[in-house]
Amino acid sequence: MVTLDRGDILHLQFDPASGREMKGNHFCLVVSPKAFNQRFKLAMVCPISGGVASSARDTGFLVPLLGAGLKTVGSIHTHQIKSLDWVVRKASLVERAPPHIVNQVLECLVSVLEE
Repeated sequence: MVTLDRGDILHLQFDPASGREMKGNHFCLVVSPKAFNQRFKLAMVCPISGGVASSARDTGFLVPLLGAGLKTVGSIHTHQIKSLDWVVRKASLVERAPPHIVNQVLECLVSVLEE
């Protein structure tokens, strides 16, 4: 079985979702470490969207992938972190984000949790 690690970019199904949550198939960045992902068979992820949510545009909670040298394009929505069963949601591993992107996302998550 594939073991996910922090920094992996996946493509998976976010449904079921409701309200302002992202719906449908999306890319996402795994932010939980390998030990968590293995132990619980879950992964903490932040969705990636090609668009920019107006509610997040000026808040500092989007991390753009532009210029990161990745196939995946868009912005990481750190304000929509989710714990998902990546096996049931049929996640496929796409690529790995560079450390500077992962660190930027983790900094955003700390600021979300500290507010």
